Amino acid sequence: MPGGIVKKALELFESWYNHLPVHKASGGPAKGTISAALAVLERLKEDYRLKIEEHTAQGGAQISGASGQAVKKILARFGETRPFAKEGGRTNRGGRGDIKKMLESLKKANLDKIPADIRNEILNEMQRFLVKKVVEFHNRERIKMVYDPAKSTWQNIQGLLSAARETGKEGPVAQHLVGAKLQLRFP
Repeated sequence: MPGGIVKKALELFESWYNHLPVHKASGGPAKGTISAALAVLERLKEDYRLKIEEHTAQGGAQISGASGQAVKKILARFGETRPFAKEGGRTNRGGRGDIKKMLESLKKANLDKIPADIRNEILNEMQRFLVKKVVEFHNRERIKMVYDPAKSTWQNIQGLLSAARETGKEGPVAQHLVGAKLQLRFP
């Protein structure tokens, strides 16, 4: 592979990734954006078109082909089989803009000027980079709660929500607790 082109392409791609908005709940970019990027990179291997309109579904709001199943297959090819995003990149409202910026980065890399087999190797490396980010997401420390029967229910839940607040996950944890209670009350 031509070293200069590869290096430039990967640097531009990593720069795109590093400038994505960070979401407190996931600790990184939106899972939908990662999913959509994996799907678009996969499509580019067959048809290297860099206009966002070529990658959006009818209506222009969603990235086409970014289903949960498609993303699951891509992740599995790289050895990651844990569930990541059931919806893929279809429900991410900011995904279109994020993917448009990714395509603009790829345009700057001039990958259209190299043979398709070499370009596809570079696109594979970009996917590998994203899969590593998915692995990091799965390997992050989770919130742990140790139930103490000597404490009241209120104290145990307060302790759990305090731990969640430290990582910016208080809202989602509270929603899960409410959902669990509703499920118990109305099976």
